[in-house]
Amino acid sequence: MGYLADIYVIQKFRSKVKAIEFLNHFLPLRTESTDEYLIPQYSDNPIKEFNNANDLMTFLESNSEHHQSIYWRNTDENNPNKHGMIFYTKDGNTIFGISRNADMSGNLNTSNEDECLKEMKAFFNTDLGYINYENPPVETYDEFVKTVNKLNE
Repeated sequence: MGYLADIYVIQKFRSKVKAIEFLNHFLPLRTESTDEYLIPQYSDNPIKEFNNANDLMTFLESNSEHHQSIYWRNTDENNPNKHGMIFYTKDGNTIFGISRNADMSGNLNTSNEDECLKEMKAFFNTDLGYINYENPPVETYDEFVKTVNKLNE
């Protein structure tokens, strides 16, 4: 398994429709990475349990006080997008993510991830996005904006 680049953009909303559009555009052939979702996430005493991401996204859209991470694996080996991610943030927003293989040959070629960031920014009509490597995104809108600003200095 190679090293992965994680490409993130944030939106100041929660929308199941937009989440499905994102997944259909970037990972049309996908499978969920888990079959059980707990609220709160990773809880020993959950207040709610879901057995699919679809029902979970419906719940999270109207319950912004809960935060959650959802992951999908691409089943199309020819698609450069290896994983899709949606993070429902602590402050009621949504971070959308794609993982792609990173070039770790030492020549610092980042065109693969740069291309994905450009496409994601266009898809969401935003300038708020960044690339990280093997790391989850920050957890709030304000932290996301600070990270973007710091990387653009």
